[in-house]
Amino acid sequence: MASAYSRSMQAMIDALARLPGGGPKSAQRIAFHLLKTDIEEVKKLTRAIEDARGSVRFCERCFNFSEAPMCHICAD
Repeated sequence: MASAYSRSMQAMIDALARLPGGGPKSAQRIAFHLLKTDIEEVKKLTRAIEDARGSVRFCERCFNFSEAPMCHICAD
């Protein structure tokens, strides 16, 4: 069955549907929202995801999220 959406739109929906707690309908709603949102807001979200992905890691002691080798609780 052919998709009702363009290839790039379907790829975005498919990627969003793989997020935890999401499904095809939620992914469609998020995709539609992102396409209607001001491009600068979408760029902010993209940068925030990239920045977090590049700087956040697991704490060496408790395995909580941290930007340092140990989280602020374990480092105290």
